Amino acid sequence: MISTFGKVITSSLLLVATALASVGANEQVRLPRSFLIFDEIIDGRCQNLSAGGKLQVLLNTHPSRNIKFRLIRYFVDVRQNGRATGIAEISDTPVKLGCTRVGGRVQRWEVERAEFTPDQ
Repeated sequence: MISTFGKVITSSLLLVATALASVGANEQVRLPRSFLIFDEIIDGRCQNLSAGGKLQVLLNTHPSRNIKFRLIRYFVDVRQNGRATGIAEISDTPVKLGCTRVGGRVQRWEVERAEFTPDQ
């Protein structure tokens, strides 16, 4: 015998599952971080700093929403203090992060947090 509480929980779970299934069927729902991509571009300053170095940039690929981000920087696979924060706009202008190589050693970034900015 299922209690009233159990029936409510079961009904709620079915409603949520149905809602998620219909959303997934009608439109693709993606998290803001899935629209942020890293790229490397040739940059004379980074090449002078370290052979093979390029400029690491962050791009927002969402067609209509800006994305507020917070990144973690790693240098030689060691997590560094502080965070890089900002807003990646929908324009084709990349957010410049820094050089991929410093003193011959690898530097990289990872998305820690991302959210769409409120609509204007």
